[in-house]
Amino acid sequence: MSFVPRIYIDLDQSITLVANEPCYLSATIAHYLGNVLRLKKGGRVILFNNRDGEWIGEIEHISKNKGVVHLLEQVRLPILAHGPTLLFAPLKRDATDLAVRMATELGVRIIQPVQTLRTNSQRIKDKRLLAIAKEAAEQSNRLTIPEIRSLCSLFEICDVWPQDKPLLIALERGNERKIDATFQPLYNGNEGLLIGPEGGFDECEIEKLLSYKFILPISLGNLVLKAETAIAAGLAKLFPYVKA
Repeated sequence: MSFVPRIYIDLDQSITLVANEPCYLSATIAHYLGNVLRLKKGGRVILFNNRDGEWIGEIEHISKNKGVVHLLEQVRLPILAHGPTLLFAPLKRDATDLAVRMATELGVRIIQPVQTLRTNSQRIKDKRLLAIAKEAAEQSNRLTIPEIRSLCSLFEICDVWPQDKPLLIALERGNERKIDATFQPLYNGNEGLLIGPEGGFDECEIEKLLSYKFILPISLGNLVLKAETAIAAGLAKLFPYVKA
């Protein structure tokens, strides 16, 4: 079977995916399909979002900045996103990009950058991270797109965190409890996972974090992991419960 590109259709584009109706593409998508992928009239494309589901369509017209797709058949129904919230301290640009890509592929529902005492990067480009998340969803066959939230203080988030929702915190040192079969029945994939900055949390931050009743310290093993590796390792523990 030849390659059929998957394209996410933003919910704010006032486009509804409906059978036997034309879908007018944005200039950005039309350019990508026509000029980058070199698709022509009659070419197949998959369009999707979590509101309308996933559809197979046929290109009726494509030009430099315009395109129309005729939707043929719905191949996946829309779903209600169900996945964890990732809280992490922003890293250097490439590492942050990788973290967002891996989080999307592992079914994260919300990505929340947090400011800690040792956070290396003070700037987050929300639009850039959203574009990375969309591309990762298209490539990984995911139907939903994670919500990218703006950078916020770690303890501002903790102060409003739901008391009945566990927030797993990865601590690389100390007497942390590991996730194993004993604890997995507590998890349903909607928990939060908190990964600290390079160099770990400051001791005063750890002390304050452990004062919250919803905080659940965990260990990701005996080795000290890079922050982006810890994100992937922690989310992999919750991945079996994710629906995205």
